[in-house]
Amino acid sequence: MSETDRAAERAAAVADAMDDIAKIDAHGREHGGIDRAGLERIKERLLELAERDDLFSDEDFPPPDAPGASVSYRIAQNDDDELALYVQCVGDGTSAPPHEHRTWAVIVGMRGQELSRLYGPCAGRDEPDVQREVMVERGTGVAMLRDDVHSIHIEGAATNFHCYGLALERLTGRLFWHARSGQWQVYDDDSQIVEARPGRT
Repeated sequence: MSETDRAAERAAAVADAMDDIAKIDAHGREHGGIDRAGLERIKERLLELAERDDLFSDEDFPPPDAPGASVSYRIAQNDDDELALYVQCVGDGTSAPPHEHRTWAVIVGMRGQELSRLYGPCAGRDEPDVQREVMVERGTGVAMLRDDVHSIHIEGAATNFHCYGLALERLTGRLFWHARSGQWQVYDDDSQIVEARPGRT
């Protein structure tokens, strides 16, 4: 398959998946907000999309060279900066402390392994306690409501889908647990965002 044909097929597959996700999200909004059942449906739809790994290769979405670095390729986002989907590529040894998202979040594995420790809703209160761990890899994922907290731990590089109810640029003021100070602080996300939607720069 040529690069042009692959890009066209990828755009069509992403658009189809995001149409399905938008319907799930809209149904949740009509009933006071998306619930865990709705997030599980979104996760299953993204797992289906992740099976098309031929459309999301390292050639099209190069991982960062530096250890601990992260790059998020934006492949879908609606006009009001909601329902954003990214291919996130991270380098060896990447980690993130316990943090919230302030919107729902679904992460699905494609290549590599990303250990996600889930704490439940706790930001702004006491020190977080791990409730469970999920190894995000091919065929698995995690789904979180807006107040849920998780941390990320990666040995080796990893590439995943990250889908949010709001674009990353809109996720301001969220909190993370600063272990050395024993306090929740504002999370300054310095990950690189690369525009990867067709016809956008």
